[in-house]
Amino acid sequence: MGEADRPGEQPRTLMLVDGHGLAYRAFHALPDTLATSSGEPTNAVFGFTSMLLEVLRALKPDYAIVCFDSGRTFRHDVYAEYKAHRPEMADDLRHQMERIRQILEVLNVPIMVKEGYEADDLIGSLAAIARRRGLEVVIVTGDSDLLQLVDGGVRVVLPGRQRFGEFRVFDRQAVIERYGFAPERIPEFKALVGDTSDNIPGVPGIGEKTATKLIQAYPSLEAMVERLEEITPPRIREALRANAEQAFQSRELATIVADLDLDFDPEACRVGSYDRDRALALFRELEFRSLVPKLPEPIQRSAPATPRLQPSSQRMAVLTPADLARLLDDLAQAKAIALDVETTALHPMYADLVGIALATAPDRSYYIPLAHTTGDDQLPADRVREALAPHLRRADLAVFAHHGKYDALVLERAGFPRPRIAFDTMIAAYLLGETSIGLKELAFTKLGLEMQQIEELIGRGRKQITMDQTQIAQAMDYACADVEATYRLVDVLRPALAEQRQERLFHEIELPLIDVLIDMEEVGIAIDTDFLSELSTQLDGQIRQLEREIYRLSGHPFNINSTQQLARVLFDELHLPRGPRTKTGYSVSQEVLESLRDAHPIVNAILEYRQLLKLKSTYVDALPRQVHPQTGRVHTIFHQTVAATGRLSSSDPNLQNIPARSELGQQVRRAFIADNRPGYRPFDEPVVFLSADYSQIELRLMAHFSGDEALTRAFWEGKDIHAATAAEVFGVSLDAVTPEMRRIAKVVNFGIMYGMQAFGLARDTGMSRQDAQRFIEAYFSRFPGVSRYLEETRRRAAEQGYVESLFGRRRYVPDITSSNPNRRLAAERMAVNMPLQGTAADIMKLAMIQVHRAIAERGLRSRMLLQVHDELLFEAPESEVQELAALAVSLMEGVVELDVPLVVDAKVGQNWNDLEPIQVKLAR
Repeated sequence: MGEADRPGEQPRTLMLVDGHGLAYRAFHALPDTLATSSGEPTNAVFGFTSMLLEVLRALKPDYAIVCFDSGRTFRHDVYAEYKAHRPEMADDLRHQMERIRQILEVLNVPIMVKEGYEADDLIGSLAAIARRRGLEVVIVTGDSDLLQLVDGGVRVVLPGRQRFGEFRVFDRQAVIERYGFAPERIPEFKALVGDTSDNIPGVPGIGEKTATKLIQAYPSLEAMVERLEEITPPRIREALRANAEQAFQSRELATIVADLDLDFDPEACRVGSYDRDRALALFRELEFRSLVPKLPEPIQRSAPATPRLQPSSQRMAVLTPADLARLLDDLAQAKAIALDVETTALHPMYADLVGIALATAPDRSYYIPLAHTTGDDQLPADRVREALAPHLRRADLAVFAHHGKYDALVLERAGFPRPRIAFDTMIAAYLLGETSIGLKELAFTKLGLEMQQIEELIGRGRKQITMDQTQIAQAMDYACADVEATYRLVDVLRPALAEQRQERLFHEIELPLIDVLIDMEEVGIAIDTDFLSELSTQLDGQIRQLEREIYRLSGHPFNINSTQQLARVLFDELHLPRGPRTKTGYSVSQEVLESLRDAHPIVNAILEYRQLLKLKSTYVDALPRQVHPQTGRVHTIFHQTVAATGRLSSSDPNLQNIPARSELGQQVRRAFIADNRPGYRPFDEPVVFLSADYSQIELRLMAHFSGDEALTRAFWEGKDIHAATAAEVFGVSLDAVTPEMRRIAKVVNFGIMYGMQAFGLARDTGMSRQDAQRFIEAYFSRFPGVSRYLEETRRRAAEQGYVESLFGRRRYVPDITSSNPNRRLAAERMAVNMPLQGTAADIMKLAMIQVHRAIAERGLRSRMLLQVHDELLFEAPESEVQELAALAVSLMEGVVELDVPLVVDAKVGQNWNDLEPIQVKLAR
């Protein structure tokens, strides 16, 4: 009796996986930057594992086998040129194949390889064996060749076209709809059209359309050859006559073997018969926390199970006065607590406080519900505030948090004292170079703990609820698990900070900055909504005008925002040089279009159209919708843990990326105004903006790090650094430098810090490649210290695997020794630039802390609003402008002592764009 022949049972399913096909697909579909914290590339392993687990989850097969190629096969004997032009497997992929085998081993999925045959042949033969035993078969592959195996009980799963992780399932009808003929005729289709990926020759001159017509008209390749005289046009007939033998050979190469004698024991490949703890250990090593929920349920869970933070007797919901008294007794004895808030939104200025979780020890925690709507009794918020306030103000109570800036701001907005964060596990993990710094990821990789995902509690998509709609008991388990994990992580991350010498950065820069950023986020910035409304109308007209111009230049209307239609116009109709090919056609990215600026007038029109559309949607139309209903101002979120260089970034809205130099970007900046609107004025006198901006800080840092004599001298003498560079390189006096010379020198000055080569300089200046190379050589001969710095930094990065800022901030660059030249060069550029950008970021953060502290100490009413690039923007009463300007400039310029002077330019005005220089009186 067959495996599926027992009366009343559904047919069981065998899943056969094309190991190499899926690995190749994953490797090329996912970014090569995907790696562990130690720098081990994992894009192929992650993609392979993700796809495997997703198909296991979706299709629920009973059995699974993964087949791999063995190298040389019988097809090479049939045709020596078979796959001859295929490049060798990339080193980064080859190294990951062993990891893929480890994944399969811990999941107990058998691997099958047979000398002389490809994975396709093993899959074809196993499918035939399984069908004879009454099993259904599903084949998972990245290669459409396997569609020839589709039959009544055999389906093939191919990756989706849009994004990795999606897949399409082909049954017999789906194959017929795709090709126009039955699956078993696919080898004959390949016999006619050939296959460039496998170097199968086919019949020269026969394309896909002709091949399809021939297959539909004749029952076999033999019938076509026997009835050649019927075939028209004559060109096709003669091509087939001349290449008949090659066509039969091509069919043989394309036909998957389905009659190999293979051992197949279903019980040895049953899905779920694996040791979950071994799998979790490998997933932790590879940092695949996000894939853990996709693991199949083990048939027999190993013991002991991997620890999961579970409800315990030490976990309590604070619902009554007696519960609150017990918490307060515990807090009175505590030296440290971990804190977390549960809210209704991700933006702290829009989030309502739902509950507070506190851990007074790694295994003792409390949840205080405040605004659940599920009908359970809860203590009045005023009573909880009154009870917790003295403890949140305690100087001797260390408060631990994960993303404490959010927690502290939400609590403050809810009327609680702002807690002083003594340790933030997210910031610590960021400084340690962890690639995944979410609490759940860190708990998994550092503590070996599986934690409940938020989606398990509140759901997904349209059915998702907010935290206030959850049951208190469930919210308690979730929130208490978070603070318990945070408490435990402190003991792991604190010694790691000391080991990697990140303590000073953590305690003197990143933690003190939290309070600065909270104040900035809370105060927000005013915008002129009427101005933006008028600008939106004006941009609508410009966009419509550009549309008409683009249609005129192309000769017809089309959807400019469709990449496929745009590519067709540019490359098929206007015959412009094609860029790289993507999954959906030829690329029309910004980079591609920039390279085509001079090729046709339509390109400039499209670039301008895109810029107007982006700024209109991102800022002009979006900003008025982001005005807070209570404050009447826009409140961005500042992020300390996003940029690898240490620079701050912002979101919701992102105020870091508004172009400062383009005319439209300047218009957008003009909409940010000093808040003198009736009803909103923060003081009893007019206010203005004060901007304090570091002048050429990264170039000054290059002079400091490189010790280059000419560069250092130019800064001490107060020269225009770009003109001074041009004078040095062109060998002319300073007053003989032309604007064009200065422009080229400026491109080089900034480009050198990013590893600019001759190609980049030629592209950005219009110089020939040869002239650009000569200019760079002349630059390094005039500034030899810069050349030495670049070379020494690359060498040290290769030795250490990381580079550091002046304050010890690290950026790990594991790809600096990669055999992949593109990855290695990218790592070298990062290594050269990071000490400069990272030090600039550290200087700016220290300056923010010092200026913020000094404003408070002097009792000034002025407020810091924004930090963008090298600029700080303040809102100040007119009576405080001079004092604030002197304070900001003196502290910013004196925050660190370098071999060259730091210079800060101060400006004032009523809006962010139209600022005028101010004479600052410094007390020397």
